[in-house]
Amino acid sequence: MTRSREWLLLNAVESWLHHYSSPNTPTVEQYKQLRDEFHDAYMATLHKDAEEPTPSAPKSPRKRTTNASQSSAKTV
Repeated sequence: MTRSREWLLLNAVESWLHHYSSPNTPTVEQYKQLRDEFHDAYMATLHKDAEEPTPSAPKSPRKRTTNASQSSAKTV
């Protein structure tokens, strides 16, 4: 499965916060703001994808077939 750019950014920021947020520093606050921004962007892409249906491949036309009982030539 291919992940979106927004998901990857959000995941990276959340991972950083998970591992390095113990001392509350200005950098941690910046990462929390980034997390909120990326979360909003990611959620917006989910809603956009739900609204836009994926285009389906055009169906090929069905081939006509004839049965022996339906043909005009009769054998005796």
